[in-house]
Parts: sequence; C-alpha cells; structure tokens
Amino acid sequence: MVRITLSLVVAFLLTGCAASDIAENAVITPKTVTVAQAATDGPHFYWYTFRPNQPITLNERVFTSNQGQYQASYRWRSGKLFELYQQGQQRVDGSVTPFSLQLRFDSDGLAVFQRYQQGQTIVPLTNAAIAKLHRQVLRLAAKVEQLSQHRHSWVQGHWQQQQFIPCQQQQAVDVIAQSSAEKLSGQGYMAVSGQLQQGQLMVDDILLQRPQLQCLVAPNLLKQ
Repeated sequence: MVRITLSLVVAFLLTGCAASDIAENAVITPKTVTVAQAATDGPHFYWYTFRPNQPITLNERVFTSNQGQYQASYRWRSGKLFELYQQGQQRVDGSVTPFSLQLRFDSDGLAVFQRYQQGQTIVPLTNAAIAKLHRQVLRLAAKVEQLSQHRHSWVQGHWQQQQFIPCQQQQAVDVIAQSSAEKLSGQGYMAVSGQLQQGQLMVDDILLQRPQLQCLVAPNLLKQ
C-alpha cells in the first residue's frame, strides 16, 4: 500500500512539473531571429520564430549556383512539425525545372496531405522520401537556432556609388570591410554577413550580390 501511495505521489509531482513547464513555455514571448549561411551550394537566408525548445515557424530563401533559387515555409503546432511548403526551381534530368512541394503531418509525424509538382507533372512521394524530408526540416530548425546562438547575422541593402544603403533605412552607412569583402564593388542589391551598429557596417563576407534584386523578406507561403 505504501508503494502504491508513493508511486501516485511521484506521478502527481511529475505531472505537475510537466504541466508547469508547458504553462511557463506558453507565456514566454516568441523570439524571431534572422540568420544567414554561406553554404557550398549558395547563400541561405532564414527567418526563425521559436520559444525555448519549441519551433513555431521557419522561412528560408536559398540562391544556388547551378539549380536556381527556391523559398520555403515551415510551421509547427505544439512543438510538432505540422506543415511545409517549398517552391522554386530544382535541377531535374539536367535542366532547371519549376517545382512546388506541400506536406502536412499529423501529431505522429505521418503525412496526411502531399502535393509535389515538377513543371506540369504531379509526382507521388514515397513514405521513405516523406520521412526523410521530415527529418531534414527538424535538423534545419536545430541548425538555424545554433546559427543564431553563434550570431550569424546578416545585413542587406543596396550598394550605390561606393555607398551602402541598408534596407531598413534610407541613409548610407560607413562600411568597415574585412577578409574577402575588403573591396566592395558593383551596383545594386547586396547581402553581407556582419553587423550594423551605430551607423557603421562591419562586413565579414559578401553573401549575395544581384543588380536588380529587391530587399528580401520572409516568404510566408503557408495560409493561416
């Protein structure tokens, strides 16, 4: 009888702690970070909203050197990946082809909806391919959170007449360049890794430079 009573007490305490953790996490204001990474296939830009150990939304823009570009949005519910939408270009049979991919999951991580389109063709995904995508998104969220902890910040703007004008303001800032970004040149849009503080832009590297590109915003492809 004593053992049963102690077990019930322990179970009650554990349940209370879990409920307290959930309630505490629910009132924590979500945090949004924007980070970037110069990967081997091209620059990746991320907008990530989360609470501690609980992803909420993740949006990305990717510019590859040989496959074109794509954008994606991912959404979680109660800490579980719920939905993803990828859209852009990918290389299929040697040529760059438009594609779109939508997946929706249940609480067990099983797909309850899928739509994968290459050009004008609907392509069914295998369960193994869906499971792989699910794992990739979870790893991506963990990686982005790690990047934010290591301050992989980026600044975007337009380089005009040897001046850098950040997207969030209309006034040129002083540029302090380092490493491979010592000589900034060209005209038009530019995204750099670095920090903007007190009217000075510290540039570590150039991530993306396009003459006609507008300032990047989070894609937000998913309907509410």
